[in-house]
Amino acid sequence: MPKLRTFLALDSADRLATFEAMAALLYAKALVAGVAPGRWHERFASVGAPRTGTPQGAELEVTRRTRFAIARALRNVPGSPNCLPQALAARSMLQRRGIEADLFIGTRLDGASENRFHAWLKVGDEWVTGLCDENEYALFTGHGAEVA
Repeated sequence: MPKLRTFLALDSADRLATFEAMAALLYAKALVAGVAPGRWHERFASVGAPRTGTPQGAELEVTRRTRFAIARALRNVPGSPNCLPQALAARSMLQRRGIEADLFIGTRLDGASENRFHAWLKVGDEWVTGLCDENEYALFTGHGAEVA
């Protein structure tokens, strides 16, 4: 019952955003499962120079509402979607509202023998999903990896 009470305490826009995030996460998880990891960058990542600056006003409000909706949805969808489906779901929600976001995919630079991939989404300098220290990752580009 506490989850239901918490959910009902949200305003209608947040409740709707949570349902949208749940559907988007499930769709993104299925989408990622159908693409080999070596093709993630060309299939999903942003192209071009990342946006800079912090979103303002309504754009900032929508960006934050999306971030919180994804976080709420993660606690209520099966299978705990990892970082890439989270970023894809949030990006699709933002695109529907006319907000461009940059999706980054990289691998950890710690020298471990196995690759540890990570994806994150930002609107300018505002984090949406995948909060991390970007300096610890090499970004995948069309020409291989480059240090973030």
